[in-house]
Formats: sequence, C-alpha cells, structure tokens
Amino acid sequence: MYVSRAVESIRADPIEGEPVALALTTADDADPDAVAAAVEGAGGTVERRLQFDDLAVSVPQERVDDVCGVDGLAAVETTDAIAITTAEATDEDVEFDP
Repeated sequence: MYVSRAVESIRADPIEGEPVALALTTADDADPDAVAAAVEGAGGTVERRLQFDDLAVSVPQERVDDVCGVDGLAAVETTDAIAITTAEATDEDVEFDP
C-alpha cells in the first residue's frame, strides 16, 4: 500500500486532537462499504465518497496509523494531494466547467 510522505510524517509525530483530511484509495478487489465501516471503526469519519469507490475521510491525527491499517486500501494521502479546484492552483492550462 502507498502512504504519502505527509501521512507518514503525521503517523510518526501526530498532534493529539488535531484532525486531518485523508483521501483513501480502495483496492480494486475491496468492498467500499466494508472499508468505510472499518475506517469508522478505526476512529475516522467518512466525509464523502469519491470516484472509483475511494473515500474522503477526517480523522484525529493520533488515529491515522489505525486508519492506515484498514484492510482494502491501496493508498492513503492527505486530501491536499487532490485539491486542485481552480485554474490558479495549477501550473497547467486547465479549463473548469462554470
């Protein structure tokens, strides 16, 4: 499973009580509902479902390690890794629908 450097940093030195938003990529053979339930059991909150059965979750930093241990994950990143929402947020020529 891939874990981003930012998430590894949080796992190594969490700030107690401080939440973090994570993007969880589910494995191809995973049951997204089971993954969501396991994340909630590990202390996370599923904020929304993303494309391809992936999840956006929030979790206290001290529980990130537990979330990373959930079966059925292919990758764990902060949501900052997927947060390009305006043309100004990228160096590329991107057109957004109004």
